[in-house]
Amino acid sequence: MKKSLTLLKKIYLPFFLASLFFVSCSTETNISDEAELNAVYAKSSSNKDYMVILKAESIPDGFESEMESLGATVKSVIPEIGVVVVSSSENVSNKISKKGNVRSVVPDLNVQWIDPQLHPEASPESIGSDEWFFEDLWGMDAIDAPEAWNTGQTGAGVRVAVLDSGIDGTHPDLAPNLNTDLSESFVPGEDWQVQPGFYFNHGTHVAGTIAAADNEFGVIGVAPNAEIVAVKVLSEFSGSGAFSWINAGIVYAAEIGADIINMSLGATLNKNGKFYDEDGNLTDKIPSKYIQEVIHAQQRAINYAYRNGATIVVSAGNGYTNFDGNGSTIKLPASLNNVISVSATAPESWYENPTTDLDVPASYTDYGRSHVTVSAPGGDFDSPSDFWYYDMVLSTIPGGWSWSAGTSMASPHVAGVAALIIGKNGGQMDPHAVIKQITNTADKIDGNGSSLYHGQGRVNAYRAVTE
Repeated sequence: MKKSLTLLKKIYLPFFLASLFFVSCSTETNISDEAELNAVYAKSSSNKDYMVILKAESIPDGFESEMESLGATVKSVIPEIGVVVVSSSENVSNKISKKGNVRSVVPDLNVQWIDPQLHPEASPESIGSDEWFFEDLWGMDAIDAPEAWNTGQTGAGVRVAVLDSGIDGTHPDLAPNLNTDLSESFVPGEDWQVQPGFYFNHGTHVAGTIAAADNEFGVIGVAPNAEIVAVKVLSEFSGSGAFSWINAGIVYAAEIGADIINMSLGATLNKNGKFYDEDGNLTDKIPSKYIQEVIHAQQRAINYAYRNGATIVVSAGNGYTNFDGNGSTIKLPASLNNVISVSATAPESWYENPTTDLDVPASYTDYGRSHVTVSAPGGDFDSPSDFWYYDMVLSTIPGGWSWSAGTSMASPHVAGVAALIIGKNGGQMDPHAVIKQITNTADKIDGNGSSLYHGQGRVNAYRAVTE
């Protein structure tokens, strides 16, 4: 069987990987590492989109009609967190802000969230051993996923919402586990199902690491029997998205009973209000109150999902920034409460030396004891080897498979481990208990569990389901 699988790999590899996409998520933006906030905010337009944030986390009867009577157009509502998105002139938005039940009215900024583009000596045979590219999945070895599978835990009965840029629902590694009925898009004009073809798509890559099926084909995810739901909150073409799209997606995931929400996305905001346009130019200054209100609205959405039983896993960020004592900037959503913020680890020249250390902090990962909850395999691209791409994370893309690197790739490893934990618990578990189990069983790679780069340790799937 092994020889025939090897032959199949040799036959199909040139077809599916003929034009390899070496996509790095080393920055959330494709502009510059200096950009605290990349916002698309069209000043030339007489009407702009605003988030109306009410004082209460609810929307009173008649409020939408009241907005319309003032001259605003209601575009969407998130009643669970008391947010209404309207299109209006600045004059109308000022009138709305003076209403007694309104906390604030802030621009619905459209931000670039992603780049468009102790181990056992030998792992035993596992359910993943017959996948085509299993031997290339060093991240599964790093977190002892095969050992976890051998205990019978595969994430069955667990629902994971992938808040990202959509998913290729036709991919044979993803289709068995994808709930198409619940999949939804909050990006105007774009379906959750991504365009057909062979190319890199961020959400599809993330989904494969979480729950690519155990089907003797392609790759395998950390939780190969978990259910995934595509919740599209970012444009598949640019990686950008409005804050209201993200917040609506978080609330929707909670409403459909997601046990886990994975958000491999992030934006860095400067609290003094600086922001950069889509060309990377400093063009204006947003009032710092707007920044605080944007943060407040997203924390409301996170809290709503957390209260409804969702464990929320997010990428720590890719700007190689120490967030300890860095009071002028905040990373959304990683800096918020009630999330698991994941930094990235990687090997170096793994292809030549499979026994190399798999837990080296990635060259790009954001860090800080106050910022990182745990670390996980995210890959890197700084090896001098001709086969440097093997140090990245291999996963699904539309039409095939490819490598990528970033904390975007680390977060889904942890989301998968959370699915294994919840699955063992029977499909329901308080998120506080899930976080505690992940942190308590993480391998203390550096220090006693308060590491600058690893937080409380590098996640360990086997220990998470056995201790």
